[in-house]
Amino acid sequence: MAEVPALRRSIAILRHLASSNRPISAGALVRALEIPRSSAYELLTVLEELGLVVRTETGYVLGAGVHELGSSYLRTNPLQRLAQPIVRQLADDTAATAQLAVIRGWETVYVLKEQSLKSVAVITATGVRMPSYLTATGRAILAHLPKSEVLAMFQSESGFVTRTGQGPTTVKALNAILAQDRRAGWAIEHGEVTPGISTIAAPVYDVLSRPIAAIGLSLAGDALTEDTDTEPLVDKVLAAAAEVTAKLR
Repeated sequence: MAEVPALRRSIAILRHLASSNRPISAGALVRALEIPRSSAYELLTVLEELGLVVRTETGYVLGAGVHELGSSYLRTNPLQRLAQPIVRQLADDTAATAQLAVIRGWETVYVLKEQSLKSVAVITATGVRMPSYLTATGRAILAHLPKSEVLAMFQSESGFVTRTGQGPTTVKALNAILAQDRRAGWAIEHGEVTPGISTIAAPVYDVLSRPIAAIGLSLAGDALTEDTDTEPLVDKVLAAAAEVTAKLR
């Protein structure tokens, strides 16, 4: 087996950071992994330049680039092939627009879109990107990622954008929404991406129980008012996400 010490040590650093839900100092990495101090700092500098780790006041956390790599792996044919009939059925059963989305960097990327004949028009075509903090699918994923990863994604953003004048404008506001979504197990947004359109979304998990995608269901806003019983629709979205999760495992 070829020996490439720098590569092995870099992967060891990433795996060690992945096992923690809080920042880890360079010194702690040196001690835990028995890496020479000079090598550790050199590797961390390169990993930071590549977006794979982020340095905080108290240590290092995984960077958004790690999630991007993981999403890229499962965004390709296996995920789409397994999810397509389930997303199609969800659209047919609800007379709505159903999507499968992943997160790349800090953006939601839509990789599948299925519509029934009665679906409302939405802009979530395959390949379209949106700020993940505005979309229900993005929030459904973010809510179940380690908080350190979410921080790494957005801490360099100088300001959040809005499309319709609605949605979180700071990391603090986003975290409050994600906490609520985490407790519920699903996410919802009202008109933050497209005026008059609301979306319900639930996360899809991989074999390690990491959220790697989300299934969303978009309907006209008047179909999801405060007086609407959303439970039947939520149950359908949760069931579709659970079915895709089961197939991935």
